[in-house]
Amino acid sequence: MIAAGSLSLVLALTACGNDAADETAVDAVEEEQEEQKGGLSELLSSLGDNTQEVTNYTLTMDMSMPDEDLGDIEISMVSEVMDDPAAVQSTMNMPFLGEMMFDLMSLGGELPADVTAEDLGTIVVIVEEGQDPLMANQNGLYGDTAWIRTDASNMDQNPDEVFDVESLPELAGALAELDQAEETGNETIDGVETTVVAGSMTGEELGELDTAQAAALKELMGGSIAGSLDVTLWIDADGFPMRMEFSDDEADVAMEFSALGSTSFEVPAEEEIGAMQP
Repeated sequence: MIAAGSLSLVLALTACGNDAADETAVDAVEEEQEEQKGGLSELLSSLGDNTQEVTNYTLTMDMSMPDEDLGDIEISMVSEVMDDPAAVQSTMNMPFLGEMMFDLMSLGGELPADVTAEDLGTIVVIVEEGQDPLMANQNGLYGDTAWIRTDASNMDQNPDEVFDVESLPELAGALAELDQAEETGNETIDGVETTVVAGSMTGEELGELDTAQAAALKELMGGSIAGSLDVTLWIDADGFPMRMEFSDDEADVAMEFSALGSTSFEVPAEEEIGAMQP
């Protein structure tokens, strides 16, 4: 915006007759604009690699998307990713699921005392590398242990069906293709100074992405992308996307990183883990 304003001023001065000096000024402003474009292109091109390299972080996601049967649904998820030991803890809150389970269990007389719809709509899952998932038994629905070892087929909701954190590099890499991306300001995210970048991807550009990148974007937006995709990024000085917002004609998704390099949680001991009852 500053560069554009400077260019307008220079053009106005040129009209007043100071041609030689003003041509030099115009060249300087145009050179500054090209440098800004180059810097922005470099920031975007590094997103995929930088996301690939991070192995310890907390990712908070908020999603709003349509459902054929339920209308607009809201989902929030916090994924804590640590590297020693390698494990992911996902905490999902899905009000629509909690309300459905509450009504069904109330009708069947199976609702535990003091359990609310909000309780039933919160699911906590830990996945250790090379192990079957652990699901928190915070409502006492699956026996006496605090955690149960299970598989995705037994879960009311599998976190990977909402968003698989392993697809982050493909997702971030796709953003290097943003059309008409421009810097819109600077903001601090989790104590980190960032450059705010806004842009969009048309249906044609989305179709030109490689298979993995296109799949990551579609998964994020609920399985498909309606119309064009508008994107806003908060990128730090090293080219890491501290925050990302996505919206198409139907869905809105926001993702924000925090606790980079300092995320940790306690993995349950074996005596705290039971098995899913048949």
